[in-house]
Amino acid sequence: MNLKSLNRKELKDQILNLMDEVNLILEKKIDVDDFLEETNLFDDWELILPDSEYPIFIISVLNNIRRDIIIDSILDSVFSHCDQIAEKEAIIKKDIKDPFEHPFC
Repeated sequence: MNLKSLNRKELKDQILNLMDEVNLILEKKIDVDDFLEETNLFDDWELILPDSEYPIFIISVLNNIRRDIIIDSILDSVFSHCDQIAEKEAIIKKDIKDPFEHPFC
């Protein structure tokens, strides 16, 4: 799923669904370390979260922390991080010259 294309409410719903899924898995007495080693449930989230926020996200999901202040902080980080990436990509695109463009234009 492309998490970047979701709006804030949809992204929040995805976090809550992920928490439900992880909670069900961990209720089966699965070791958390083994779960983290074997799962790919967090891969898409790692792409849209800044490195500093990712561990907070993982801890929140593993502990099923649904406080609005925590989830809102995660969502703020996602959107801020995605905006920063988009800005960098725009700058890179702008700096790349069209090979067929006349050099004196």
